[in-house]
Amino acid sequence: MKRKILLTSVALMLMNQNVLADNCDSIVSTWQSLYSSIQGKGYSQTSATVSSPDQWKNTIVSAYNNLEDRITLNIANFNEKDYDIKKLKNYNVSISAKGFISGSDLSTITYSFDYNPNFKMERAVEIPSLFSKLSLEEKEAFNILYDTTKKLTLDLTTDYDKELAIHNFITDNFRYGPLDMSNVPARAHSVAGFVLDGQGICEAYANTFYIMGKMAGLDVGLITGTANNINHMWNTIKLDGEYYHIDVTSDDPDPDVPGRERYNFFNVSDNIISKTHSWERKDFPQCTGEKYNYYNVNNCIIHSEAELKEFINNALNSGKTTFTFRTEGYSIGSVDVIKHYTSNKGFYTLSVSGEYGKESTYNVTLK
Repeated sequence: MKRKILLTSVALMLMNQNVLADNCDSIVSTWQSLYSSIQGKGYSQTSATVSSPDQWKNTIVSAYNNLEDRITLNIANFNEKDYDIKKLKNYNVSISAKGFISGSDLSTITYSFDYNPNFKMERAVEIPSLFSKLSLEEKEAFNILYDTTKKLTLDLTTDYDKELAIHNFITDNFRYGPLDMSNVPARAHSVAGFVLDGQGICEAYANTFYIMGKMAGLDVGLITGTANNINHMWNTIKLDGEYYHIDVTSDDPDPDVPGRERYNFFNVSDNIISKTHSWERKDFPQCTGEKYNYYNVNNCIIHSEAELKEFINNALNSGKTTFTFRTEGYSIGSVDVIKHYTSNKGFYTLSVSGEYGKESTYNVTLK
């Protein structure tokens, strides 16, 4: 017989405080408002009996990994300390709990879930049967990404080439936006909004790369922290047993220039990216790979002015009007150095991005 009946309603935003996307006060409110706009959602519910905190945790994690709408648990010897839903911290899920607590008897608690829309699409990649859980827009975006990924990678045999194709597809076909960053709409955070509208912020870039990477069979991950002291999200990838960072958002030229590619953050190590990015290192893989850094693979690392002259001449002789390189153990004093080796070639304007007086990555465009 129940000794006490208590109705509890606890809504938690289970969010890693390091996770946010670009100048946004609360990513949670944005994806919740997007989720609430989905019409005609069906509900799924399961029930189970648990007898320990570990079993309770595993059951709830399994439920939200399968995108259940709610789960009802009969819990023996329930107490709020051992069964505190704050312990289930997960950026992608909002959990609320409501039920009856009855002392030493079985307590019945119903846990309801709301999901980050990007998480739903990621789970649908992992478990195809969960595709039915997506909204109409999410399904449309998912199908576009699936078809595009298959076409991009059909004739590619290496993970590096597949990664490069996905990176270039995103930077060539989408732009960072909206222009008014003081009022970022929910859609700018979501993969569905990104794919269907053609613009979004870092969370949309990173999750789109993650989903396409998974579709291509790549070992990719998501990483959160800051870039230039602004909350940011990017990716990791594992190639031949070593991890790398890849930041597609930062590699997308702004403004977009057809034919101009940037690879400043394509497969970089902790040492390189830590000059501009920071993150909670214990929460993510250590990235020490060097072999598949874009500049290593393409032999465009410059160690001296003589190498710079040769590199620029080779680029121009091959008809290139845009090219990129990185300096190591050598710094370029000013744009005049690059201008000197590109003059008298029939170009009227020279655009260079990079930091002078130190080791840096340079992106050159000639017109």
